[in-house]
Amino acid sequence: MVSLYVEDEVGIRQSLSDVLKLFSKELYIAKDGLEGLELYKKNKPDIVITDIKMPNMNGIELVKEIKKIEPKQHIIFTTAHSESDFFMEAIEAQVDGYILKPIDLDKLEQKINSITAQINLQCKYEKQQIQLIQSEKMAAIGEMIANIAHQWRQPLSVISTGVTGMQIEKKYGKLTDELFENTCNTINNNAQYLSQTIDDFRNFIKGDTVKKEFDLKELLESTFMIIDANMKNNNIILIKDIDKKIILKNYSNELKQSLINILNNAKDALLDKQDKYIFISLEKNENNVDIIIKDNGGGIAKNIIKKYMNHISLQNTMHKGQD
Repeated sequence: MVSLYVEDEVGIRQSLSDVLKLFSKELYIAKDGLEGLELYKKNKPDIVITDIKMPNMNGIELVKEIKKIEPKQHIIFTTAHSESDFFMEAIEAQVDGYILKPIDLDKLEQKINSITAQINLQCKYEKQQIQLIQSEKMAAIGEMIANIAHQWRQPLSVISTGVTGMQIEKKYGKLTDELFENTCNTINNNAQYLSQTIDDFRNFIKGDTVKKEFDLKELLESTFMIIDANMKNNNIILIKDIDKKIILKNYSNELKQSLINILNNAKDALLDKQDKYIFISLEKNENNVDIIIKDNGGGIAKNIIKKYMNHISLQNTMHKGQD
């Protein structure tokens, strides 16, 4: 654990620093709030232990500045009975606790151990979330590879057939200029299609770091192209009502990922059906856009309805006057 200790009284600072070193992997020590704030910015400690009444910048002011940087920062105040005027402000600052002077080392140890346990639990939770995200990402990549394979099979077959056909025609002296031009155009068109799918999948995998404006209809069409072959192979018909011109400002790839998850879920629900339909439509009112996805799969089981919803409501920044 990395700790920051801020105390203006030399004697207290020296004696308590020796104790804090026993609990800390690294300990940074400051003699007032200003110095403590600079050390905090440079080192981002796990826990801050600070006096309240100090020159230059008191503990309350220090905590307010720290909370601007990291609202969840763990902080312990060391305080004297005479500093009761600061207690209400300290409570509002949402610190982890108070240790009265003279310092009760047992209470200080208990408080530090409690915070350390919270930090370890949070780290464990974050690690589990990262593993879960990685697992879901690998599953999504596997699904995308399957989709790429489905989408590429037909154009690659067309290209291969065109090349082979020209070779045979040339061998028997029947390769005309018209046939050559038409076959080359067909090959080029299919190659352009393959290139476009590469761009679509690459942009999808890359993800978003900032919100960007995009045309919702174009995003939906791009999403449908990613899953198109998979839907056709399972004889699923997409019925679309998405002609509205809507410009959004949001994380487009995250939206695309959500749509793919929902549509794949709908596909799985339709596999055993004879007639398979998925309906997609848009509704817009004021600053809200609803993407409505329905299917004839029989509804979503209650145990997964919270995870997969067939109705997405998006709060977005839209251009006024767009219909």
